[in-house]
Amino acid sequence: MMRRHTSLAALVAIVVLLAVLVVSTKAASWEVKATRLSSQPIITSQKKDSAFTFNYNCAYLNVSSGGHWVDALLIRCQNATSLKPLKIGPSRLALTYATVATDLDFRYVSNASVVFESEGPLEDYGTEDPRVVYWDETKTYYMMYSAVQRLPNSPDLMSRLSLATSTNPADPKSWKRHGPVFPDHNGRPTWSKSGAVLVREGTKYLIFGDSTDMPGIQIASTENLLNYTLIDGIFIHTRDDHFDSALVESGPPPLQLSDGNYLFLYNSARKYPSSPNGLEYNIGWAILDGKDPRKVLARSSEPILSPELPWEVGTPPYLGLTPHVVFVEGMKADAKPNTFTFYYGAADSVVGIASVRVTIKN
Repeated sequence: MMRRHTSLAALVAIVVLLAVLVVSTKAASWEVKATRLSSQPIITSQKKDSAFTFNYNCAYLNVSSGGHWVDALLIRCQNATSLKPLKIGPSRLALTYATVATDLDFRYVSNASVVFESEGPLEDYGTEDPRVVYWDETKTYYMMYSAVQRLPNSPDLMSRLSLATSTNPADPKSWKRHGPVFPDHNGRPTWSKSGAVLVREGTKYLIFGDSTDMPGIQIASTENLLNYTLIDGIFIHTRDDHFDSALVESGPPPLQLSDGNYLFLYNSARKYPSSPNGLEYNIGWAILDGKDPRKVLARSSEPILSPELPWEVGTPPYLGLTPHVVFVEGMKADAKPNTFTFYYGAADSVVGIASVRVTIKN
């Protein structure tokens, strides 16, 4: 896509059951429920959480800070350079740390929080939509991001899915760029974006794409997280009769369930005439085979999160850079088995938080 917090008592009152779905296979079924953890965005410039106008679509990281491992978010940030007409500057990536154990409060996002931004002509329009994994074998963070270029002598943009690595993500100088994951074809730019890496024993996988050139999400294999081999075909298709009919786009890196399989959240869109861009973005899920993640065992028939709250829809006085959008790129495993917390962008303007619980029925 180119494009304060509440007390614990209040949280109980605002818990929203977003979707329940049981999808069966021959051996098992999975029930997936998602719940908002706050009725308000957890990071928004309107509550003075950030120096940037728009803060959204963040990756999750667990990082060392002050001798402790803490939750952190790598957030896509943009400033409005003009309000009438609305003009926005390039996307930059800023790192912020959780201040308490509730996951609801993060440090102020300032210009000094920026750890990654445009460098060179292939990124002159910005660095967008990060997804990060940590590989213990190399003690390294691997970030997939969209390097966006305004094509010369053209109003068109080109996105290239690109890779950067770091052993200390809080230090801007520690990030090493490895360039586009997929090279240009015969000297012609090739569109790609939105990549989530699945780290596991043996062959690892990159799940990527936003349905621009292909009607679905694609997949590639890797052994070292640096070099990738495209696997032919479409991994997850759009579906004409479902909530993901207009597009599907990769979500955060898949996380493992207690049965050995993987939960993969993905982004989607369907036609929505009342939205300025004609689309509504929702979040769906799939269960990937633990032995062969190229196989999809189950997939949601309804979204687990849709833009419903005013700040997700972009209803004034809330910000609404892209109305009617919820979009996820960062997720972590909780202490309780098969329970996860995810951080999502809303209306391409703010960050929200939700929990997802998977019940496995054999």
